Amino acid sequence: MDLIGQRMRLAKEMGQHKLGKGIPVRNQRVEDQVMARFASRAKQADVSEEAARKIAKILLHESEDAQFRMPRGDPKRITVIGGSGKMGAWLCRFFDSQGHKVLVNDIVSSTSFPYENDLKRAVSQADVIVISTPIDTAKDMLDKVLALKPKGLVMDVISIKAPLIVSLRAAAEKGTKVCSLHPMFGPDTTSLIYQNLLVCECGSKEGVAEAHSLFEGTGAELHDVSVEEHDRLMSYVLGMSHALNIAFFNALVKSGLSIKELDDAASTTFRHQRCTSRRVANENPELYYQIQHVNPHSKETLDLLVRSLEEIRAAATAGESDDFVRIMEQGRAYYGGSE
Repeated sequence: MDLIGQRMRLAKEMGQHKLGKGIPVRNQRVEDQVMARFASRAKQADVSEEAARKIAKILLHESEDAQFRMPRGDPKRITVIGGSGKMGAWLCRFFDSQGHKVLVNDIVSSTSFPYENDLKRAVSQADVIVISTPIDTAKDMLDKVLALKPKGLVMDVISIKAPLIVSLRAAAEKGTKVCSLHPMFGPDTTSLIYQNLLVCECGSKEGVAEAHSLFEGTGAELHDVSVEEHDRLMSYVLGMSHALNIAFFNALVKSGLSIKELDDAASTTFRHQRCTSRRVANENPELYYQIQHVNPHSKETLDLLVRSLEEIRAAATAGESDDFVRIMEQGRAYYGGSE
C-alpha cells in the first residue's frame, strides 16, 4: 500500500504537469506498455498473466482517476436544485471537487454545502442551475426557474425528457442557455472513467458547449443526442433492461425455490444475471415506475420484449432447433460476430 501511495503521489504530480501543458490524461499507447510490462513480469512473480493485467488495470484506473478529478477551467457558481437527493448530492460533490462554488436549493436543507431556501436568490446568483428533482416534479421546477429569467446556464439531469421538451425548446428560442443532461450512472459512482454522459441538444448551441466544458477532462464519455431522440434510446437502455431484470427476479420469486437453493447450483451466467437483477431489486421502485410510465416509447419497447420472449418460447419447444439457432446467430451477428 505504501508503494501504491507513492505511485498515486507521482500520478498527481504528473497530472499537474499535464494540466499545465494541455496534455490529455489518457494515453492508450502508454497504457498498453504498462500492461505489457506487468504481464511480462507475471511468471517471475509467480502470478498469472491474467491477474497481472488486472492489477495493472486497477493501478492505471486509480492514477488516471486522480488526474481527472483535479480542478480545471474557470470556477463557476453552481446551484443544484434537489441537491439534498442522492443524484443531486453526487452532483454537488462532483462540482465541488472540480473547484466550483456549490449552492443547494431543496425542500430538505443540505448539511454538506451552503443552502439557499429561496429559489429566486438561488437562481439569480448562479452561473449554472442544475435541476435534479423527481421526474414528476421536474417540469414544474423547470418552468419556475425559467420564469425567473436566469442569466446562467439551465440544465436538468432527469431520466425521461418528454415532460420537459416544450419548455426547453421555448426557452432556447428566447435566447436562454439551456441543455439537458443524462448521467448514465448512479449516485454511488466514484469515478467517471468510461461512464456515459448524454448531452441532449434542445436548441441552444451555447448551452451545449457550456455543458460540455463542465465535464470535459473528467474521464466521462460525452455523447451528443437530440432531446427528442433521448427517450426512445432510454426505452431500451433503461426501460427494457429494467423490465427484463424485474421479470427475472419476479419469476424466481414465483418459482418456489429459495435463492440459496439456486445459488448452490448456480452457473456463471446465472450468477451474473442474479447480481444485476439484485441491484435492480434494491433500487427506488417509484423512480423505476416513473421511468416506465412517463416514457412515451415504453409500450412499444415492452411489447417488443414480450413478443421476443414468446418467439424464444416457441423456438425452445419446437421439434427442430432451426428457429432457436437462427435467433442465436442473429444475436451473434448483431454484437459483431464471435468473440
